[in-house]
Amino acid sequence: MPKLIFHLSNNEKKTKKIDKNKYERFWSLYERVSDPDVIREIITKLDCLTEEDERRFTGEYFTPPRFAGKAIKYIEKVAGKKWWNDPNVRLWDMAAGTGNLEWLLPVKAHKQIYLSTLLQDDVNYCKRLFPEATSFKYDYLNDDIDYLFGDMFSKGKSYSLPDNLVKDLNNPDIKWIIFINPPFGTAQPGKLQTGKYKNDISKNKIQKVMERCNYGEVSRELFSQFLYRIANEFENKKALLCMFSKIKYLNSNNDQKLRDSVFLFKYERGFAFSSANFSGTSKASQFPVGFLIWDIHKKDVIEKQRIMLDLLDEDGYKIAEKVISTKNRKGFLNKWIDRPQNSRANILPPLGGAIKIKDSNKDIRHRICANFIGSLMCCGNDFQQQNLTAIYSAPQASAGSHSITPKIFEQSMVVHAVRRIPKANWINDRDQFMQPIKKLSQEFINDCVVWSLFSRSNETSSLRNVLYKGKRHQIINQFFPFTLSEILKWDIPDKDIIESIKKDETDRFVANWLSEHHLSKEAKEVLKIGRSIYKLYFESFNQLATAQFKIEWWDAGWWQIKKALQDQNLGNELFLQLAEAQDKLKDKLLPEIIDYGFVTE
Repeated sequence: MPKLIFHLSNNEKKTKKIDKNKYERFWSLYERVSDPDVIREIITKLDCLTEEDERRFTGEYFTPPRFAGKAIKYIEKVAGKKWWNDPNVRLWDMAAGTGNLEWLLPVKAHKQIYLSTLLQDDVNYCKRLFPEATSFKYDYLNDDIDYLFGDMFSKGKSYSLPDNLVKDLNNPDIKWIIFINPPFGTAQPGKLQTGKYKNDISKNKIQKVMERCNYGEVSRELFSQFLYRIANEFENKKALLCMFSKIKYLNSNNDQKLRDSVFLFKYERGFAFSSANFSGTSKASQFPVGFLIWDIHKKDVIEKQRIMLDLLDEDGYKIAEKVISTKNRKGFLNKWIDRPQNSRANILPPLGGAIKIKDSNKDIRHRICANFIGSLMCCGNDFQQQNLTAIYSAPQASAGSHSITPKIFEQSMVVHAVRRIPKANWINDRDQFMQPIKKLSQEFINDCVVWSLFSRSNETSSLRNVLYKGKRHQIINQFFPFTLSEILKWDIPDKDIIESIKKDETDRFVANWLSEHHLSKEAKEVLKIGRSIYKLYFESFNQLATAQFKIEWWDAGWWQIKKALQDQNLGNELFLQLAEAQDKLKDKLLPEIIDYGFVTE
């Protein structure tokens, strides 16, 4: 990064190295600010931005200037070129912070701008940078709520808003641009990167209003609270909502009621980029940040609109387009299976992993249903939850899991494959998995079953004499894919395993299912290589650290077999061949997954 020389006065010079984001943030100001005191304050403010603990806790993240500039251009495409030349247009940023979004607007626009923020220091800063704008301290989620929502709260207090803003809000000729990056915070027990919790972050007057209106979990989100007040504040006004935000409000399960009754605006245009462009966010778990422009005055249901976004790279250049699916949550994939009712009488030890008993949860999920053959973990319904998808031989200790029975076995394996096969990235991170739009072919179902049996997320196991709540339990692996009659023909040197086969004499569910179904050539190849790995496992049984993986019976789970072999560095070539065959089967399944409407392309 080049060095910049800031001329602070006639006889004073200061040289500083600053990173790309700070350079970009500074340069737009340096071109128009001449006051040495303001220059000095800018430098100080930029240096302080690396200390983000308080910003993170309140949910604030600074929008990179290159994307703020891009947003201004998009606004001009909707509101008109040089909209600030219209004396009846006003811009209000209710979460202005240091005015980051407005820095690239021309000075001519400042007299038509309102900037409100929580911190007085930020207000003072904005007043120096935007002297012609109206900058003021204001809590948008608490101040003046009694006036806006009538009898929800006691009356008799004076407005906290500036008089000129109140006057403009009451003027029907004023056209509004709401330019905002509302905070992302949610009140729930979840650790931030700072190690703090957000339990109290959303306790405010707007939350009370939303709770009384039965908005549920979404009432705890600061972002949704901003939307709720904006929708009420600007109802029947000519207003454009120009907003940076996560895009989950367009399609997430929890936001359905907000979409149905509050967010009834017409989409105009917008773009999306990776969250990794925000300072302080994780590059390992990127998600799309959208800038969408909505016409509040024009009412429309989101689900009936085509939401097409331009996708931008890290430099702000358009690289593609994406249509955001906005279907009703009734069509979500996690509602496709009629989940069987578990019984209080039927209990198995709950698992937190293939062989790990999870008995420490306050909410113990150890009940199973009649005809139980395993469980499917499928938490959430979007791509960010993709890794929370797995198959177990006992109840999985998660609220997103359900019992698998013979009746829903095929559906369960389809759900598992559909959630696991498409590759997740920042672009689809908030996309929802949907129910199929047409009848599935049996070949597609069979392929999903075989792919699932040999996937990394098959965490099935066989566990014997597990002590749980004072009783001994037997966890049977119903996903063992080969029949006893076939296994007995293999080379098995261990007498105890042979004895366990003779004692059992019962083929497992999946072995019977496979024997009754015709497989595609791709699925047959996977099963063929899988059979070789199982054979190697039995042949090498006496070399394996079976106790380490809790192997005691012939019907060991795929997770146990794979780990036991890899632990002794056995079967490496076979595992590579299996991975190749699995990829070929995946390549066959992926376009079908799209064609059936499970995911968008």
